[in-house]
Amino acid sequence: MSLLALQDLFRRYREKATGIWTLGKDPGRTIFIDCGDTVFAQSTHLQDRLTYLLVERGKVSQAQMDYALANLKPGLSIGKNLIEMGFISQRDLLDVAKAQVERIVRGALACPDLEPSFQEQELDANVVRLPMNTPQLFLTGTLTLQDREGLLELLGPLNQVVVLQGRSLMDLTLPADLAKLPPLLDGTHTLLELSRESLAEPLRLGAFALFLREMGWARLHEMPPLDRHALDLALSPEPEPLSPPLAEAFPETVPTLFSTIQEAARPTTNLEHLSQALDQEPPPPEIPEPVYLPQALELPEPVPEPSGWAREPDQDYPPTPAMPIQALPEPLEEPPVPLIPLEYQTPAALPPFQDETRAVPPPAGKGLRRTLLALLVLACLGGGVTYLWLNRAQARVWLPWAFPAAHAPLIPVPPPAAKPVSSGVAVPPPAAQPASAVAVPLPAAQPAKPLPEPKAAEVDTSIPARLAALDKGDLDLAVRQGQRLAKTIPPGQWTLRLEIACQGETIQRLVGIFKGRDPDIFLLPIAMRDGRVCYQVLYGRFPTQLAADKQLKHLPASFLADRNRPKKFRFSELPKIQ
Repeated sequence: MSLLALQDLFRRYREKATGIWTLGKDPGRTIFIDCGDTVFAQSTHLQDRLTYLLVERGKVSQAQMDYALANLKPGLSIGKNLIEMGFISQRDLLDVAKAQVERIVRGALACPDLEPSFQEQELDANVVRLPMNTPQLFLTGTLTLQDREGLLELLGPLNQVVVLQGRSLMDLTLPADLAKLPPLLDGTHTLLELSRESLAEPLRLGAFALFLREMGWARLHEMPPLDRHALDLALSPEPEPLSPPLAEAFPETVPTLFSTIQEAARPTTNLEHLSQALDQEPPPPEIPEPVYLPQALELPEPVPEPSGWAREPDQDYPPTPAMPIQALPEPLEEPPVPLIPLEYQTPAALPPFQDETRAVPPPAGKGLRRTLLALLVLACLGGGVTYLWLNRAQARVWLPWAFPAAHAPLIPVPPPAAKPVSSGVAVPPPAAQPASAVAVPLPAAQPAKPLPEPKAAEVDTSIPARLAALDKGDLDLAVRQGQRLAKTIPPGQWTLRLEIACQGETIQRLVGIFKGRDPDIFLLPIAMRDGRVCYQVLYGRFPTQLAADKQLKHLPASFLADRNRPKKFRFSELPKIQ
């Protein structure tokens, strides 16, 4: 069977295989496959070599290529030699490397009779992995096939229909002549019908159908030609029911000219007699005669109008009566309230509160005297309040009830001598009160000064103490030692970060690598993006970056691998979030 390489290469893609695919020996082609995707290819054919493609695409001239081949540096590939000589750029090398892989794959797909071999294995780390679109690469290689007989033998008859499976075809960039095919691949069109409708060459359309079948994206099966008219009738929706016919409209009768003239000749109402009839006054309404009852009804006696009302004629409502207001009786004369100085006033000595809004106004002479007396009282109260505010210390002695002292002993104080009232009215001083009634609080005790707190125990940051904390697995103590040590290190110095560890066992195993040494190791916390708090294992303090680079050579061999190689950081640039 022809096109064995094409079938085998497509099968490796469907099975997601990983390994090395080989076709031919001398010359031969080798394709590196990772999970079904083509990542790199090599070939010993002259036209597939990188040097030939560089000259063919005009990236370098033949003279530059000959000079580069004659002056190759040992240990470097031809591509790196051309980059160092300045003949090409890294972008040029990447583009030509992709073109080399595409040419090798197209050559392998078009090989008719050679049987390929496949060695399933994991690819080495030094294998170059190019970002290749494997389905697009296979589509381009399949559409360029020129073996018509082998293609028809593998594809089958052209009266097959194509049915898509999935939407993987939408991820590809199809050529212009095949771009309108996907909507037609519904199982109702044969390959020949698709060729006529899309105006695509039958061989090219067959290669596209073969690609879809080998990729597992479509099914091809043979069927007799369909009756297109019957298929359209079967797929067409049911017709909507017709609405019932409308009722017949009767034609409107249009009056003729003669009938209109005859209607206009008919006599109308005499408007003059009508206006006279409307102008006549209507007769007055008939008033029914009164009905007399056998016994007269007793009507209520009329209420006599009060004296003083002067009702005028044609007036509906009487005016407001003008009645004299009688004078209210004078209230009993109250004894004058003795004025007590503010210094001697206590809550018990104050007069009870009276509601002045209901008091009857006194006569003119007494009202003036009371008004002057009230103004005098208000002036005394205002002056006393102002004086007490300015001398708050004495106010505590005079008014102990206004300034209660919490938890203060009471000291008896004799009442002060009586003072004359400014109004000129002598008031005898109040009776002497017991000494225990007036009290002055002692000054509050001053709060004692707080004693200085004892200093926290100093954290030992020596190397033996740090190593002992790490051996015990006491990460809290190790972190405090590292933070204490970091405060004493200048920010311009350098250090080496050996690893970021989240478990104590990892840190203990890391310290155990330095057996027989006293490494300068300390921990600093670092916040991870998933919310955890891990630890940076730092090694050494170096004044310059060059000193940190020299110390790398003296680390154990497990730290010299590429993946585990420590990183250099300045103390001021140590990350706190990973």
